[in-house]
Amino acid sequence: MEFLIGIIIVAFIIGLLSRNKGDNFLDTLGSGCGTIVLIIVIIAIALFIFSKK
Repeated sequence: MEFLIGIIIVAFIIGLLSRNKGDNFLDTLGSGCGTIVLIIVIIAIALFIFSKK
């Protein structure tokens, strides 16, 4: 349970960096989650590309 709350807090903090004026909590949280997913996908692709030698 603490892990899930930690992920929500991190997503909210990341969403605060990219929020638009007038966004509500769920918009901010959604943009933070989208950013986290994008970072994970980029890391996975980079690991896949650089592991093939």
